[in-house]
Amino acid sequence: MLQKFSDIRVKVILLGDGRVGKTSLAVRYIQGKFQANYKPSLGVDFLIKRVTVGNRKLRILVFDTAGQESISSIRKKYYYGAHGAVIVYDVTRRKTFENITVWINEVKEQVGEIYTVIVGNKTDLVEEREVSREEAEAFAKELGADYLETSALSGENVTDLFQLYIDYVLKELET
Repeated sequence: MLQKFSDIRVKVILLGDGRVGKTSLAVRYIQGKFQANYKPSLGVDFLIKRVTVGNRKLRILVFDTAGQESISSIRKKYYYGAHGAVIVYDVTRRKTFENITVWINEVKEQVGEIYTVIVGNKTDLVEEREVSREEAEAFAKELGADYLETSALSGENVTDLFQLYIDYVLKELET
């Protein structure tokens, strides 16, 4: 007997400069483990996690995009239908924080206004931090985005990040 797929689909795109931890966040969420060996994404990786909230079954579709400008035309094709964008920067590399507006503009260009969370990743590297939480929270607020800090290494706030999108989609279905 074939199983019917009547799951609610939640599509989230992960964006940001290279080496900020997008793949590590996706793998930590989907597989529950930290990927120690860095292998840059070469285009767009696609991961799925099934979750149940109350009596609703959801399929969380995570599109992990490569940050290189050279593949931007390929990357942009995967934005369509996204419920939200996660803009990831590395708290230990200020330049990745400064590039957030580039990513926000790319999303707006491709799909308009969608629910966006700016994520400061690698919070486990406290001594090397170059961007304060206060500065990043203020910047996210200015952009009209939510803000969260994560560590793919420790798993801190990774589930909470994707829960924001689940809650957002479920709330939209109720209205």
